[in-house]
Amino acid sequence: MKINPHLGLLEALEAGQLMERWLAVAANNLSNVDTPGYKADGIAFIEILAKKIGPPYMKIYKESVSFIKKEQGTLEYTGDPLHMAIVGEGFFKVQTPFGIAYTRAGNFTLDRERRLVTPEGYIVLANGTPVMVDPGMTREGFITMENSKLQVSPEGILSIDMTEIGKLDIVTFDDYTKLKKIGKNLYFSEGAIERPSEAYEIKQGYIEKSNVDLVKEMVCLIEITRNFEAIQKSIRSLDETSEKLSTILQR
Repeated sequence: MKINPHLGLLEALEAGQLMERWLAVAANNLSNVDTPGYKADGIAFIEILAKKIGPPYMKIYKESVSFIKKEQGTLEYTGDPLHMAIVGEGFFKVQTPFGIAYTRAGNFTLDRERRLVTPEGYIVLANGTPVMVDPGMTREGFITMENSKLQVSPEGILSIDMTEIGKLDIVTFDDYTKLKKIGKNLYFSEGAIERPSEAYEIKQGYIEKSNVDLVKEMVCLIEITRNFEAIQKSIRSLDETSEKLSTILQR
């Protein structure tokens, strides 16, 4: 097995790329600290043995794998009967122009057709169909907990004047690593098997806040900065060593 003469520099550059990835994850988490229902991303580092720099060289490479942190976010009372929070496992199921998507954000509203939708206008599904809310559910056009006739049970059953109109589609997955974030607080399934969730409770008039731990993310940023500084020092040291070796060999 040959030894790559630039192995030290490759290690340093590889570490820098991993820190760059970690920084992107931490920065995205911090930017969503106030996003309802947002689930923070975590990052893990793995090592693989591979030929990445030509047939003669074998090397252990470090790569990063991101994952979704499933911890429950705290609940915030809003008093809006169209706001719903999932306590436990699961996602709301919504219809988008690009297909079925999933979200934990329950800050819903009504569109012009009186359908329950996300802030972006994506349709919330109950029994696989849109949720239609009777225009007579409010007084004088206002929607508050006091004048609303819409009720949502802990199981997600929607009722108006005690008449059931549907049950929210609350689903979970066998493998969360196959969920892809697509923006707007939505997820697409990339091969994850969907199934009805059983371990959940719906809280009407609440929204789930982001589960981002602000203190931990700030500590991560400090650690990333220190690692970058260490990598820069390592690269400078390797450059100086290479120059000295070059000078010695030229004599």
